[in-house]
Amino acid sequence: MSAQTRLLIVCGVLIAALAASMTALVVARPHAAELSAPPVQTVSLAATTTGNTITVVGVGTGSAIPDRAALMFGVTATRPNVRAAVAPAGSDEANLLRALHGQGVQDKDIATTSIYLQTQTNCCPQVVNGYTASDSVQVTVNHVGNITSLTEAAVDAVGNDLQINGVNLYIAVQGAMLKTARSAAMSDANTKAHDYASLSGHHVGGLVGVSEVISTTGGFACDQCGGKGSGGGGFQVSPGTQTVTVTVAVTYELAT
Repeated sequence: MSAQTRLLIVCGVLIAALAASMTALVVARPHAAELSAPPVQTVSLAATTTGNTITVVGVGTGSAIPDRAALMFGVTATRPNVRAAVAPAGSDEANLLRALHGQGVQDKDIATTSIYLQTQTNCCPQVVNGYTASDSVQVTVNHVGNITSLTEAAVDAVGNDLQINGVNLYIAVQGAMLKTARSAAMSDANTKAHDYASLSGHHVGGLVGVSEVISTTGGFACDQCGGKGSGGGGFQVSPGTQTVTVTVAVTYELAT
């Protein structure tokens, strides 16, 4: 074997060995994605409820003395024809508004509630014998104690054509009485829940939900108070007490 042949054989062996080592390196090296992938994390969630609940109804009340009023005035005139009825009704309304302004009532506290014109008939046979024109306003009274002076001023200004159609007393800001009623209602519901839980061998757990209903009762209201004024004097109004009732439906968890 010549020296040249031996040299070619040695070179072939070296090349084969080098190729095998390169293949081993490629197989052994991991992919870049495999190097950067974060480890897998396992999260366990525990149930927060036993699945058993109880719903109870609680009732609470709060009271306060009314401090505002809505006073309804009207003027009316009956005459043989429409124009003759409308004219004095309009004049009476103007007199009423001047009297109210004179008592410190502002325009924003006076709202027209009705205007109507109707025929007057006799019977029988039915024949139209006149027309009645009427105008009504609602006056917001910011202090209940002013009602008497307002009615006196209205009577003096309008006289026999005046109507007082009612007064509704209310509490302007009900936040304090509502808070008292809600507190009492929740306390009532909580007591009932503990009673039922004890009777069933359970304990009261967390609060699941609450719904409420609010109703207001009491106070003073009158319809057609005194009819038409006849001059002089005014009505004495007793505000009484207004009560708000809060009813709540409360759902609790039951724990063993």
